[in-house]
Amino acid sequence: MNADREYLAAGLALGTLADAEMLEALDLEASDPDFAEEVASFSETLGLLAETDDAIAPSAETEAAILSIPRLHQQAEADTAAPAATTESVTPQATTPPATTPARTRRPSTALFALAASTLLLLSAVLAGALINQQQDTSQIEESLTVAEAERERTQRLLSASDLAFTEAEATVGGRLTLAYSVSEQMLHLTPHDMPELPEDQTMQLWLIDEEGAHSAGLMTGTSTELLTDLAMDEDMTFGVTVEPAGGSEAPTTDPVVLADL
Repeated sequence: MNADREYLAAGLALGTLADAEMLEALDLEASDPDFAEEVASFSETLGLLAETDDAIAPSAETEAAILSIPRLHQQAEADTAAPAATTESVTPQATTPPATTPARTRRPSTALFALAASTLLLLSAVLAGALINQQQDTSQIEESLTVAEAERERTQRLLSASDLAFTEAEATVGGRLTLAYSVSEQMLHLTPHDMPELPEDQTMQLWLIDEEGAHSAGLMTGTSTELLTDLAMDEDMTFGVTVEPAGGSEAPTTDPVVLADL
């Protein structure tokens, strides 16, 4: 497709043509399948950009149009210069001006730059979407690193505690728990071993038990480690685990499956 037709196809998709050009483009779209396909390609790219922020690769036709712009521009300049060179090399033989025949008006080379601007506008939007996604990914990575660093610092506090203690308790439902805790730091780290997974409507609830009763210390899955902080932990408490309805209970509703003196 030549530069004029590329210009008309891009302009029709973007809605930037003058009235006369719009009529010419619409006629071409109705009568020329290749031209209609080019318009559809530009329109599809614009539609995708409106629907998502994700990076979208330009179509093969769009990429080809961009890459051909310098060549087409050079060809337009060469075509313009050719008649002047011919005039200089031929001596006129008659004073009567030769008859002229109507010629198709060549669209000025600014059409090529209009096409380039339209196409680069699409690519700019594509690159902007890619940049937004990259920034979002970077923010997520930074947030994950912040969480991991905070977790590392809490674990370091527990391991550095002067009263750090360890204990292990068997579970009546199978498996066992290893506990690392510090009363001074009010922290407790749980590591389950071979404990069963519960159905979705049940959960394991943690309790710190003293003379006044059982105080909830949160929930656990039974399959992953847990680090509990800011606990109201005193010496001579008992740690317990019960199986409760999903979401937990205000007080134990079943017998403990794990009990360990702290």
